[in-house]
Amino acid sequence: MTPQIRGGTSERPSWDEWLSNRRRQPTTAILCALVVVTAIVDLATGNGTQIIHLCGLAALIAAMLCTTRQVVLVGAFYTAAVAVVYTSELANSGAPTVIASVTGSAVAGIACVLLCKSRWEREQLLARVRSAAEAAQRTLLRELPLRTDDAVVDGLYVSSAQDALIGGDIYEVLPTPYGTRVLIGDVRGKGLPAIHAGAAVLTSFREGAYHQPSLLGVCIRMEEALLRHNHYARDTGDGERFVTALVLQLEPAGRAEIVGCGHTTPFRLGGGKAEEIWLDDPGLPLGLGNLAPQARTAQKCSFPAGERMVLCTDGVTEARDGKGVFYPLVDRLSTWADLPSPELVERLRLDLLRHTGDQQSDDAAILVVRRNGCVAADEAASADGP
Repeated sequence: MTPQIRGGTSERPSWDEWLSNRRRQPTTAILCALVVVTAIVDLATGNGTQIIHLCGLAALIAAMLCTTRQVVLVGAFYTAAVAVVYTSELANSGAPTVIASVTGSAVAGIACVLLCKSRWEREQLLARVRSAAEAAQRTLLRELPLRTDDAVVDGLYVSSAQDALIGGDIYEVLPTPYGTRVLIGDVRGKGLPAIHAGAAVLTSFREGAYHQPSLLGVCIRMEEALLRHNHYARDTGDGERFVTALVLQLEPAGRAEIVGCGHTTPFRLGGGKAEEIWLDDPGLPLGLGNLAPQARTAQKCSFPAGERMVLCTDGVTEARDGKGVFYPLVDRLSTWADLPSPELVERLRLDLLRHTGDQQSDDAAILVVRRNGCVAADEAASADGP
């Protein structure tokens, strides 16, 4: 049987919608069976109590859970059952009572059908709105994993906003003429203003990463974009935002360059253990760079092929359980350092939800960057010099 959608459109429903309709059929069968059983009990007792009217709740339940056609079916069963019960007691009830009862049950059934139709239209509208919102959000943040010639980046993103795919955290992975460049950031604040500020920084990174030879130049471009956004935000009545960020660039000879902008430090996984990469200059967040006495600096570190680097936002490191205990990210990474990246990400996701009791108070993002650079090329570059 081919699933189809009715209502003046030739589009087919999604598999989830079709499966949801199939799951509603047992509910309809149970409600109809309940009406029939109640009518039989009412006829068997014959004491004039007419408990069949309680089955009006069956039509109401169907209106809240089932499709319009299924509500019509339950309502028809209910009306027919009322007619049978009252007709069997016609001598005692009288024709006016029978007519009034049957008419009342039919009106109740029609009201349930109208209620179901209204609910169904609202559900379809909400589905369309969510679909459009999801498309817009996926345009801002691309779906993980992301791949370049020399890296594969797995990860996770958990938004603290209900029914939202993204919040104030941002990330991007780009192949550029200067090597793979990775960004992870966290906008201070929540809601649409935070998303707008994150979009300004993310758009600037996507442009500057291709044209700026130095990683520091990319950070300058991002800060300039955020300052322009804050100037516009002041004019429109929104508050200013700043963004903590970490920018990573993969270089030849098994090296990497990192620029910190007040962000959480990264971790390196290798040899079955995890170690934190401490930055000599953690820097100030984007939007506050003019407050620093000196310009940001870049830091080099070892990152050979086959090793992995974990970048995250403070929604992970500062996640707390019911007792206020922070999430032990370093311990978890050390325990699961040998797991493949997809499995590591899934373990972290489930463990983070368990730690917070599925009550995430801040957006959380994790990127696991695995270097896939050519080992021969790296060794050759190492032989030529540091």
